[in-house]
Amino acid sequence: MGNERKICDYNILNVTGHEKPVEFLKNSFHRGRMPSGLLFHGRHNIGKRFVATAFAASVLCEDYALYERRSDAAFSSSDDHADAVGGGLNFCGKCPSCIGVLNGTSQNLMLVEPSGSSIKIDNIHKIGSFLSLTPYYQGYRFIIIDEASTMTTAAANALLKMLEEPSAKTVFILIVHNLSILLPTVISRCLLLKFGPVGDKVLMDAFRSEFPDMKEDVLRLYSKIAMGSYSDFYGLIRGDYLEKRNLLIDTVFKELAYSRSSINPYDMSNNFLSGVGKGGENGKKAANFEMILFILRDVYIYYMTKSVKLLYNEDIAEEIREIAEGLENFGVTRKDLVYMINLTVNHMEKMKSYNLNKTIALDSYFSGLLYLKGRV
Repeated sequence: MGNERKICDYNILNVTGHEKPVEFLKNSFHRGRMPSGLLFHGRHNIGKRFVATAFAASVLCEDYALYERRSDAAFSSSDDHADAVGGGLNFCGKCPSCIGVLNGTSQNLMLVEPSGSSIKIDNIHKIGSFLSLTPYYQGYRFIIIDEASTMTTAAANALLKMLEEPSAKTVFILIVHNLSILLPTVISRCLLLKFGPVGDKVLMDAFRSEFPDMKEDVLRLYSKIAMGSYSDFYGLIRGDYLEKRNLLIDTVFKELAYSRSSINPYDMSNNFLSGVGKGGENGKKAANFEMILFILRDVYIYYMTKSVKLLYNEDIAEEIREIAEGLENFGVTRKDLVYMINLTVNHMEKMKSYNLNKTIALDSYFSGLLYLKGRV
């Protein structure tokens, strides 16, 4: 779930695909057992940050807070109260608290993100300044730390002190995709909630209703490639995946499969840049190489199984088969395909380098694909 979701969907009750962690969060709040430290972990882009924001926003919504205060005297137990408000919580999108969440000015919610490639100690010091202020709404305060595993050692140690002595009604929500690179002492101060990918059926049902004109085979393709991520699904739609994928087939893969002996890497670079790779920032260009990875993955799967049943790009199964057979005719082996996949992953990592000469790197990449230099 990404920022593209409708405003009303910031209500925690409208989150789909993450029922277990959401149920735990709701119960913790209604029973007055809110942990001071929560750690959401699971792979990239499956909705952890959205759930964190939706939970905080729903707790902070003044519409719900007013309802809760009016209802407190009428119920003797927190369980009765939770039932009375239908499982509770709300995000009206109109009160000052909700508006503050939407425009990033909330005095009860702070989002911490990496500055460049890491979260530095200055970012953590800002949390202390934030918590020292008196908020407009005297309720919970939430600190959401996205990509928490990028914290420097100094930043992690500074955060650890806050987690060890949390302020009253302050909830830290740390978001990571890889627990192994987070400081163990930080992990030990948090309650862990694991997030899995959203199921294909849940994704398809959600987007079938939102995009009723989308063809079923395209919907199925996008659901597979999104791999459990609402935001990745939206990215596929906004990024013209099918058009760019077909350009990649024509400008890269057919050249690799049919013209290996006559094409040179500089022509491939130029064709790529004039088509799929034109314009855009590094993030968009990286997405183009993710498309290459998906196609290479399908070529590899067909090469190994001679079956189209496991392909992501099942709508172009015949072209995948022809490319795999064309590469095999040129003597490209299974190990060569593994090398091509690793080469693509390594190139995507290099693209993050600020000082990288992108043109030279691209020429080197296509040279590697053509001549399989250093292959395994």
